[in-house]
Amino acid sequence: MQRIGRSALTCGLTCGLTCGLGTRLGTGAGLGALALFGSVASAQCLDRNAPTATYTVTFVSEWSQANHPAGFPGNPHFSPLIGGTHSGGVSFWEPGGLATPGIKRMAETGSPTILRGEVQSAVDAGGAGSVLQGGGIALSPGQVGFEFEISEDFPLLTLVTMIAPSPDWFVGVHGLSLRDGDGWLPGLEVDLWAYDAGTDSGAAYTSPNQSTSPPEPIRNISDEQPFVGTGRIGTLVFEQAASGQYPDIAPPCGQLNFFDVSAFVTAFSNGDPSADVAAPFGQLNFFDVSAFITAFSNGIP
Repeated sequence: MQRIGRSALTCGLTCGLTCGLGTRLGTGAGLGALALFGSVASAQCLDRNAPTATYTVTFVSEWSQANHPAGFPGNPHFSPLIGGTHSGGVSFWEPGGLATPGIKRMAETGSPTILRGEVQSAVDAGGAGSVLQGGGIALSPGQVGFEFEISEDFPLLTLVTMIAPSPDWFVGVHGLSLRDGDGWLPGLEVDLWAYDAGTDSGAAYTSPNQSTSPPEPIRNISDEQPFVGTGRIGTLVFEQAASGQYPDIAPPCGQLNFFDVSAFVTAFSNGDPSADVAAPFGQLNFFDVSAFITAFSNGIP
């Protein structure tokens, strides 16, 4: 992109935003000047090549009487989410493998304590980046989520939660990468299916404890009762958070240009609260315009 001088860009910004402000305040100034800024595909700066990325993950449960009617229990819920970020040299669970003590306790009782300790031990040993923990779902269907940071040194993610009540059934992901050949994924949605931890032989949601000895490998039980013929249990939805610094609010990240201007103009003219960047907060007015102009101008060499 051709470099534009600071004074010319700031002048264009001021004129465009002033006209936009006039329309929002009912002065009849019009939005004609906004056309010079073009359009922008996204109003957030997602740096796919940064050494770290911040994501929100949302567990959306679809486990319900309507979707999974066979023997559906009363008080359907999920235990707290527990897992971690890690490298390819570490695995906390996988289909065909035996459950660790932490996976066993999580799948049978919903307690995250032992698994949290296993992840922390991997962090201390240099094979994992951080422990991840979120809330549970008190009544399914429902949803819960949290924000976390992940690094290119530990780009894989493991996250699980117990299907409760159940003998030893759970949902989750293991060794999930949030990167592709172009860097961090802007977003990802993963289907979740029921797994049996192989540590309890109960066949129904409320079966009494029946320890499996010796333990059996973890397996997908979406084609077994009570899940056969039903849909997924839910999804995990990952969304990368904006990584650019204000006023660098639009791609390409790391430089101020017309895309940032366009993103702010669009947000301001549409009444988007993200354009409310200056006091008095709770309303869009010239103070927001002035704050953006000042920050933008001071950021251009």
